[in-house]
Amino acid sequence: MRLFVSVIDLSGPTDVQNTNERMEVGVSFSVYDITVPLMLHGLNVMDDYLDHAQALERTKAFEPGRILGERLAPDMLTFGEQFSVSCNKVEAHMAKLMQHDPPTPSNTRMMYPALKGRLLETRGFLQNVQPDEIASAQSHTYELTPPIVRGWFGGDDYIRHLVLPDFFFHISIAHAILRHLGAKIGKRDYLGNLTQQSGGDYS
Repeated sequence: MRLFVSVIDLSGPTDVQNTNERMEVGVSFSVYDITVPLMLHGLNVMDDYLDHAQALERTKAFEPGRILGERLAPDMLTFGEQFSVSCNKVEAHMAKLMQHDPPTPSNTRMMYPALKGRLLETRGFLQNVQPDEIASAQSHTYELTPPIVRGWFGGDDYIRHLVLPDFFFHISIAHAILRHLGAKIGKRDYLGNLTQQSGGDYS
């Protein structure tokens, strides 16, 4: 995948023609670059959210595990299910990108230790994915079936419009449930552990 960035050339004379000249700079990202590291980062965020949930239960004197059964709306997954379903989808999407048979979805118990173990298991799965295993994923066509959508999608569209949005959807819903219940978390928590920081309040 290539990302093109327009850069204004401010060197040389400051006449209108020169200051409006633009250069196209191509930046290449492999399929591996835009999937595996992002998912590993997101799983770490989800692990932190389980810690926030347990801390919130203690603060509000909730029965242990109560938050795992909370949901934003009656027809949405529970807080705990956001984690188990997300892990199942990570493995299913990556298997599809690697041209492997889909794995059998895991039925994780709705308990904090079990969910943390499932996140750890999924991280281990991703860490074993080699870049060359999905290097040709863009060149394949993928069949998608309900409940989300039915049809055939090229590799770029499958990754950009389903794999990544689907993954981050579950993180955002887990975040929203915690905020709704009163957890003191914000955008900074959603962004996770950033290794390079330029300052600013991500609230």
